[in-house]
Amino acid sequence: MKRILTKEILQKYYSSYFSLEPLIKVIGISKFQNREFGFLLIDNGNERFIRNMSFKTPSELVKFMALTGVKGAYVGAMYDPPPRPSLSVTKLKWIGRELIFDLDLTDYDDIRTCGKGKDHVCPKCWPLVANAAMFLDETLKDDFGFKKIYWFFSGRRGFHAWVADDITRTFDEEVREAIVSYISPEEHEKNVLPLAYQKRALKIYTKTKLTDTMLRKQFKSEIEKIWSELMNKLPRIDKKVTIDRVRLLRIPGSVHNATGKIVTEVKDLESFYPDDAPDIWSIMV
Repeated sequence: MKRILTKEILQKYYSSYFSLEPLIKVIGISKFQNREFGFLLIDNGNERFIRNMSFKTPSELVKFMALTGVKGAYVGAMYDPPPRPSLSVTKLKWIGRELIFDLDLTDYDDIRTCGKGKDHVCPKCWPLVANAAMFLDETLKDDFGFKKIYWFFSGRRGFHAWVADDITRTFDEEVREAIVSYISPEEHEKNVLPLAYQKRALKIYTKTKLTDTMLRKQFKSEIEKIWSELMNKLPRIDKKVTIDRVRLLRIPGSVHNATGKIVTEVKDLESFYPDDAPDIWSIMV
């Protein structure tokens, strides 16, 4: 029997079990009052979405979430002056946003082989997302030099990555697009990727370590065959999420409205599986 997320259950979770600590660890406390927040609310049995919200302190935010029993909770960029419901953030001065990435299993539906439908998650398909996350994490660290990278299970079928190095908050859309296009190339770009990129992909996706010996002529056709089979599995990042500086992302520790799962920090991308993340009912036993 499918369990229902009621307003009363959500109110209890956010008043007694929820913590903003995972979010504060990522975004910090500086300029908290300038952050935009958005919420999916339940009013008289109907859902409605609001954004352009801001709060002076973290405690005020938690109080609002507990009082209203939000069904979905999201955080965005910083603005000056602070956002307010009566004025769209497009009218405000944008002052910063972390670099974010969204990986979802549904983006691999065309190559999934379990045959159980797009809403299904299984151990046979999950490595498509897990390998993409490991590749993305290593690329961000080694090729771009980022250090503050936080990973969260989205609560359903994928991962969210937050890159919180100070410099990332100033990136414009052009820079964000260049980074995500390098990591998640278009089809016509996959045959001309840098050697370092290919070596990393082979190592993570196929456990093949590409050595100088293997690059010699007699091994070339074998490597080309492995690479051609691998190309469709390369990271499929939702580019709009990364490029759009005003995009909202689920608040770490909040409840996913469709599954009841908690948006959970992931320390080990290789071993994590969605069943490892708690849901609201298991926490409130």
